Amino acid sequence: MILYGRPVGRAYFDRLKARRDRLPRAPRLVIISDGHPDSEYYRHSLLKLARKMEVEIVSSVEEGDGVVQLGEPQIQDLPPEKDIEGISEYHIGRIAYDDALYVPPTPMAAILLLEYYREEIGCDLSGADAVIVGRSVRVGRPLTLMLLNRDSTVSVLHRKTKNVIEYTQRADVVFLSAGIGEYFGREYFTPESVVVDISTVHKDGKWVGDARFDELKDYVKAITPVPGGVGKITPLVLFDNLFKAVEIKYGLYKGGKVKVP
Repeated sequence: MILYGRPVGRAYFDRLKARRDRLPRAPRLVIISDGHPDSEYYRHSLLKLARKMEVEIVSSVEEGDGVVQLGEPQIQDLPPEKDIEGISEYHIGRIAYDDALYVPPTPMAAILLLEYYREEIGCDLSGADAVIVGRSVRVGRPLTLMLLNRDSTVSVLHRKTKNVIEYTQRADVVFLSAGIGEYFGREYFTPESVVVDISTVHKDGKWVGDARFDELKDYVKAITPVPGGVGKITPLVLFDNLFKAVEIKYGLYKGGKVKVP
């Protein structure tokens, strides 16, 4: 089964748009990009969503309600209240205590997608053996904590991991976030595997994930496409955090966690 992000994103967008309409003013977003193709790809997605949500794009950190840094971070001491990517020590610490304020968008998008299709694919994160390939601050590390908070048993693989296949084949769900482009084929999985491909890599003139999608789509139980999977949801989670930042400023935030659309 192919796990498309569009139906998840459509429902999420409608809920966010209604919330945007209740805000006292337009949210202000600062986008800082390192110019890398991957960063620019995401920047264009954010600009497109900003137009639909009537969000102002500003250049000053002081003026913005939230800041997103694409690629290598260029501001090292970003105030936690403006870190709507949720990857500072403050926010990662809150995730560790299962009391997140701003959730990292990409890991949250991956989880929301899985939860949306949970009954169809028979994959409940509670009690699941989960493998994460990649340990980045933006994806792998926060995703580890977020899965632990959902009672998954988590293994994190990286370049020094031995016998990667042994981990991926016995996992219920595998999250790919290594950024190595069409590397993982049938030999890494079983017909019962659920594969969530988080990576977006520009290769041979097209965007691909870490999985060899065409080889796996009719082999594993379920897999997300790239593009068209997790990436359809990620910008919406970022805007969810941005709206929360405005709500906090105006005393409108009532608490609560990000929910499945």
